[in-house]
Amino acid sequence: MSDKLPPKILVVEADEVMNTSLCNTIERYWFDVTRARNSETAQRAAQVHLPNVAIVSSRVQDKSAIEVGVALRKIIELKELPIVFIIEQGEPVDNYNLISGGYTEIIRRPFTPNELMTTIRLLLRKSKPIFQDKIIKYGDISMDLSTFRVHRGAKQVHLGPTEFKILELFVQKPKNIYSRRQIIDYVWGTEKDIAHRTIDVHINRIRTLMKLDSDRYPLIKTIRSAGYCLD
Repeated sequence: MSDKLPPKILVVEADEVMNTSLCNTIERYWFDVTRARNSETAQRAAQVHLPNVAIVSSRVQDKSAIEVGVALRKIIELKELPIVFIIEQGEPVDNYNLISGGYTEIIRRPFTPNELMTTIRLLLRKSKPIFQDKIIKYGDISMDLSTFRVHRGAKQVHLGPTEFKILELFVQKPKNIYSRRQIIDYVWGTEKDIAHRTIDVHINRIRTLMKLDSDRYPLIKTIRSAGYCLD
């Protein structure tokens, strides 16, 4: 059994029906899919999920597909991000091939699910990404992302699904400061409108459940006007 999680795929498609179809196709192969419908939500999703491959449709409306691809590769961790551009019949491809950074592939509509998955797998073979470990650790915190078990030292901690997902975000990048909006994007998705107060409630639950008698300070630190980070 692999000790790694499945590849992370970001799908950027404005058409809701096509977006759902693309995501369903990829998820049937047990890949982890994040959805976005415009350039802003694509960037926000990419910053917290750090995909292994992005699928970008030329039907994105607020920016061109090329601009979306360039913006995604400006994220420091994603400067070599492999991208599949889905374009229309007759659309020129020259500009797509000029984008600097990682590997780029182009698929024209209409295409088959097999063609899409073959292209994704090709990019994964070429780029050889490092996939997420199923067990992640920081200090005395250990999280098993496949069984949803959490330990702090010898103490097993029973977190709810939302608290687990929030702590997972922090443990993956323990030095990062995450805003409430970034936490919402990671846990609920970029399309959800969740009250920021909801995040504060979940953070306080994590602090209470993860607390040890020896702690001098809360596990998760509040950074004024910025958000939260692991202390």
